[in-house]
Amino acid sequence: MSLTTDNLAVGYGTRIVLGDLNLKLSDDSLTVLIGPNGSGKSTLLRTLSGRQTPLAGHIAVDGERIDGISPAKLARKIAVVFTDRSGGGGLRVDELVAIGRHPYSGFFGHLSPNDRQAVAEAIDSVGMAHKAQSMVASLSDGERQKVMIARAIAQQTPVIILDEPTAFLDVSSRFETLDLLVRLAHDNKRSILLSTHDIGPSLAVADNVWAVAGSHIATGPTDELRQSGILDRVFRGVRFNDVKGDYEAR
Repeated sequence: MSLTTDNLAVGYGTRIVLGDLNLKLSDDSLTVLIGPNGSGKSTLLRTLSGRQTPLAGHIAVDGERIDGISPAKLARKIAVVFTDRSGGGGLRVDELVAIGRHPYSGFFGHLSPNDRQAVAEAIDSVGMAHKAQSMVASLSDGERQKVMIARAIAQQTPVIILDEPTAFLDVSSRFETLDLLVRLAHDNKRSILLSTHDIGPSLAVADNVWAVAGSHIATGPTDELRQSGILDRVFRGVRFNDVKGDYEAR
C-alpha cells in the first residue's frame, strides 16, 4: 500500500514551507527524511499523517485521498510516532501499547482476544515482553521509544511515520531503534518514513532518502542520492563525504 502526494504544499497560515511535492513512499521499505532544523520536516510529517491540513494539493494512501477518509479508517492505514518524553508515564507498558488497538476496539475500547494477542506480539517484537507490566514512567528513554514503536506496530497499519525516533537516545539505543525499524519494514512489510539528524547511521540502513533542499525535496534510492551530489546542498557549512557516509566540515 503506497502513500503518495500530488502537488502538495505544507506550511502555516498562508506561508508555504515546502511546495510542489510529488512524493511516493515506497512499499515495504525504510525511507529517511533529512534536512536542516526549521526546514519543514515535522510540518510535512504532520501533514502526511492527516494531523495538519495541506495548503495545496492532496495526499493519498493506496489511491484514496486521506481528506475523504474518516479518522478511524485513517488510523488503520497510518500510524504515527512523535517524540514525546512525557507521554504515557501513568500507564503500564501493555496499557500504552493497547492504545494502538483503538481503531479496532470500538467506542468503549474493549479488547478482544485478537486485540490482546496483537498487543502482546507488538511488545515482544521490540524486545520488551519482560517489561509488559512495568510502568512507562520507570523506563529508560530507549525503552520508552521501543514501547511507542510497539504501539504503532499494534495498530497494524501498512504505513508508519516517525518524527526523530532516535532523539534523546544513547548510541546503542539509536542503533537498536534503527535496526528494529529496518526489520519492521523488510520482515513485517511496512512502509516506514522517519525524520532524523542521525545522518550516518540512518543512511547506512535506509532504502530511500527524502532530502529537503530549499523549498523542495529530492528523493530517490539511498545510493543514488549519495552519489548525485544533492546531499552536499542540504546543510550549510558542511559537505557530504560519500566514503564515510556522513557529513563533515568543509
